[in-house]
Amino acid sequence: MGEHFKKMFSKNEDMSPEEKARKWFEVAKSSDYEGHDAALPHILNLESVTVAPTKADPHNCRVVYSFTVPKKLCNMGGNLHGGAVALIFDICTSTAITAVSHDGFWDTGHVSRTLNCTYLRPAAEDTKVYVISEVVHLGKRQGLTKGEIRLESEDGKIAYTCEHGKAALGSSSL
Repeated sequence: MGEHFKKMFSKNEDMSPEEKARKWFEVAKSSDYEGHDAALPHILNLESVTVAPTKADPHNCRVVYSFTVPKKLCNMGGNLHGGAVALIFDICTSTAITAVSHDGFWDTGHVSRTLNCTYLRPAAEDTKVYVISEVVHLGKRQGLTKGEIRLESEDGKIAYTCEHGKAALGSSSL
């Protein structure tokens, strides 16, 4: 396992859900990380982390980020690039899982199984958007999250959606 990955999923039981959601950004901001997603911690702003477990939904979590669409993530038409949309969803929906992880449950990392994005309307350069990520289901080994990117300038209209299937790495104590 890579060093950056180890830093991400070191024991974090004493962290709040918000601190857990921020963990990826702290690791990705380190000066020695040069991954393709290294620009995201400098763009995305964490707005809120809401964890509200219920008997019917024990992993109920919603994480909201905002950002203004930068030119470097746009296509030639001046809109948020489809690949950038997928990258943003990949990271943001994953932090929702990290926020509800705990000792022995989704605490050793996770990887994508599927990432299905739907592109409804463009988000132009310099447009402020909100990325809303929610945990739909977390089992022992597989999970599902969903995401939306909403346009602030158009009364919150949805620009993009995703459904993100995840697989837990490592062993589970469940």
